[in-house]
Formats: sequence, structure tokens, C-alpha cells
Amino acid sequence: MSYNQPGPYGGQPQQPGPYGQPGGQSGPYGQPPQAPQPGYGQPPQPPQPGYGYPQQAPPQQPGYGYPQQTPPGAPPQQPGYGQQPPYGQQPPPYGMPQPPASGGGKKTGIVIGAVAVVAAIAVGAYFVIGGGGGGDVADDGPHKLTTPATVLSEYKKSEEADFGGFSEDDLKDAEKSGVKNAKSVNAGYQAGDQQSTPPTSKILSFMGVYGEVEDPEAVVDAMFVELKKTAAEDPSSGEFVGSPKSYEPSGLDGAILKCQESKIKNAEASTDPSSGPPEVSLPVCIWGDHSTLGVVILLDQVDAVTGKSADLEATADLTAKFRKEIRVKI
Repeated sequence: MSYNQPGPYGGQPQQPGPYGQPGGQSGPYGQPPQAPQPGYGQPPQPPQPGYGYPQQAPPQQPGYGYPQQTPPGAPPQQPGYGQQPPYGQQPPPYGMPQPPASGGGKKTGIVIGAVAVVAAIAVGAYFVIGGGGGGDVADDGPHKLTTPATVLSEYKKSEEADFGGFSEDDLKDAEKSGVKNAKSVNAGYQAGDQQSTPPTSKILSFMGVYGEVEDPEAVVDAMFVELKKTAAEDPSSGEFVGSPKSYEPSGLDGAILKCQESKIKNAEASTDPSSGPPEVSLPVCIWGDHSTLGVVILLDQVDAVTGKSADLEATADLTAKFRKEIRVKI
């Protein structure tokens, strides 16, 4: 408080004392100086307690609806998935669903949750391979898969869009099935604006393996069979519609590329229309060559929230371009 500001409870302004000290004399035995008594007509003020006396009680927490105080040193509490933060608190970090008052954030949470479900199914797909021979895929030498900070000029790496990769057990299955020296790699990417209302973000979730692949087409086919089987065993995992379709977009360079539509039911839509469309449609593409395998799940939030069906051909074209950027010759 400056010396020319009014004193507490409307008292007279404090005046500086001699030698640069504020008004009032120091208390005995090193106690803090006592506040000066207010001017004539003002109620007397109680003296401040000296050393060893009980201190004043901390202020009470504000009532419901106001920001709550966090104890010193404790990390701030984040709201649960899909929940609104209490009024006055900071929103969740960038990349997480931002629930605006219109309910658009709830739709976003449902949509992003659908990507996580499909990614979990893809990670659990077994590398069951029968036969051999390699089909018509030419072997262009050993390659590895990388995860650059930016891909396709607009997609930036994002932890919120990364739903994991193949486990050590998956890699052991891959070894048994003909993928030698298998190494796992995964990443998530985002483009667009996650903060807008509604969000215009696009998500690309990727997981892959590189090593020595004996029969790329057999691996791709087996993975789609396992995806459909796993989804059918758990109704909450949605379903894979129809059969995988083969694509040969420009830049694929002779690799195998197949895509299939996945549909995830939105159980809340029947009771809460604001939660989003009755189901979310997602394209899943898998490529295979003699040194790499990759799974791409693409989400356009605008299309997904409005209930638009997956565009497999456009996703196949994007997957071929993505593969070309992250596949590096050893």
C-alpha cells in the first residue's frame, strides 16, 4: 500500500514517519509496527498480533460458480474427458476438445473418441500371414519409417492425435508371421483449427512397422480380416463396412494399398441430439511393401460431425503421399 492511499475501512491516509519509516512505532521485542489509529470520528482499529500469537484465519473459499482456489504447490485439476471446466478456470490444453456453450465441443469429443476406438482395434490386429511369395509387389530395397514434425505441408505432429502403436507382443507376432527385424513407429498429426466453433481440425493417426516383409499383400489382407473380426466381437467398437478396396493412386510406386470404411455408433445420439450424429464414419487405409507396413486413420471433424460418409478414394490418395514423405531409404 502506498503512503498516500486511504487506510483500511475508509480511514485517513497513512503518512510516512521519520527516517523513511511508515507512521507508527515499532512494537517491543521486534514486533511489527502497529498501525496508526484512524482520525477523529473513526472506529479504533485492533492492534496486529505479535510474534507467537495465532494468525488470522485464511479467507473462506468462494461459493459455487466462482473459481476455486488450488492449494500451494498442488497441480491444477483438469476436468474429466468431455466435461466443462468450472466457470473461471483455464480451458484444457490445445488439442483437447473445447466444449463451447452450443454443445459443439461434445460432438468433437465423440468424434475424436471414435478415432481412438478404431486405432485401438488396428493396434490389436494380429500379423497373421499365410503362404508367401510376395505377390506382384516389387522390392525396392530396405526402408524405414520416420515421423517428421510436419507432413503434407499442413499436418503438424500432435500428441493428442497419437493413439499408440504396435506393442512388443505385436512385433513378436510379426516376426513369427514373416516380418523380420520388425520395429514399431507411430505418430499423430493435426491440421486446421481446433479452437474454432465448430472445430475445423483434421486428424491423421498413423501406426506402422518396418523390417523385412515377405508377403506384403498377405499382411494387409490379414490385418483387415482381424480388424473386422475384432470389431464384430465388441459392439462398442463399431463395424467395418463391406470389404477392403484396392487403390493405386499416383506416387504409390507399386506397393499394396487397401482401404475400408469403419462406422462407430454414437450411443448418446438417441437421447441427446446435441451429442453429434448417430454414427461416425472413418476411413482406414493400410499399405504394404517389402520393408514397411502402415495404417492410416483420417478424420475430418467437419465431415464427421455432420455425418458424412468416409471418402476412401481421397484417403487413399492422401495415404500414398504420406507414405512417400515418411518412408526413407536405409
